[in-house]
Amino acid sequence: MSSLKTLKYSFVYLTLWAIACAPGVEQTTPPQTRATSTAAEESAVVESLRPEVLLTNGLAPFEGEAILVGGQPTPAQLERARDLGYKTVINLRQPEEKDNTDPELVRYLEMTYVSLPIGGPSDITQEKARALADALEATESPVLVHCASGNRVGGLFAMKAFYVDGMSPEEALAVGKAAGMTRLEPTVRETLGLPTE
Repeated sequence: MSSLKTLKYSFVYLTLWAIACAPGVEQTTPPQTRATSTAAEESAVVESLRPEVLLTNGLAPFEGEAILVGGQPTPAQLERARDLGYKTVINLRQPEEKDNTDPELVRYLEMTYVSLPIGGPSDITQEKARALADALEATESPVLVHCASGNRVGGLFAMKAFYVDGMSPEEALAVGKAAGMTRLEPTVRETLGLPTE
């Protein structure tokens, strides 16, 4: 009787083991859970890294968004960004600027390269802000957005906050400052209808 019981339990154990190890059986995460964890992982890449490691004057100002902003990255920083999982580089510098990002290097690193040239104050416009919003929407994240120092990046994000995201002038100005705007602040203030200090 005892050996019959042992045989019965052995059979059950072997059956369960065979089912668990059967080829073609794959555990999957539900799509919604997968999407959520991917977004969280993208944000974690940005938030856990000291931004200055990848960009001059680097900042990660947008909580919950996988966007790193700042100045000119070196080729080594771009390679490290790729290794950390960054997918897109949006460059606001004019193509002819010295020591600029090489689009071919970005493509060689298998990241998407987007050029959105901002020449100066006259290019900090509603049209360019919408182009930035479109680029962020159309490309894979995490994303690096850079100019030479971070000033143009901050100015354009202020315009995006106002024209695209519907923020108040004061809120949009705060976004621009958080994203690296410095010398362009008077231009942005004037555009937003705020007093120039």
